[in-house]
Amino acid sequence: MDTSNLLITGFLLTVGAMAIFISIISFGFMIMYQIRNKVKVNNYVKMIILVGFIIGVILVVVFGSRLDLKSFGL
Repeated sequence: MDTSNLLITGFLLTVGAMAIFISIISFGFMIMYQIRNKVKVNNYVKMIILVGFIIGVILVVVFGSRLDLKSFGL
């Protein structure tokens, strides 16, 4: 794997991991907001968080499988 492919793979792995972490954190804040204010959050907000989580998981799985650990000598 050449340098540019490795750089793009690492970047997209980082973007995927950030999407997963941000969606988990925002889901937690949404639950806290619902409990504290005793209101229902719109289903569109839940769907946006779920779609962000799914996109993050897909990015991590696809580009994690593309990453060849033999190129690092491991």
